[in-house]
Amino acid sequence: MAFNPDDFFITTKVKDILEKFPHLKENDYTKVSLEDELTKLNFEIISRDYDNLAYKNIEDYYELEIDSII
Repeated sequence: MAFNPDDFFITTKVKDILEKFPHLKENDYTKVSLEDELTKLNFEIISRDYDNLAYKNIEDYYELEIDSII
């Protein structure tokens, strides 16, 4: 069996981390930057379609892909 690097790639979305960080559900993201909040938790947004301060609720950002900051 040949090595396939895609076997180790896992896509994480904003909705995937909310159970671990429930306080993210409480913010108004038209006033607080989701990007800044995720950086505090060692995550970065890697989706190109992220629009800072565009939506109030975290649900509107659920499908954004994020990655761990190492």
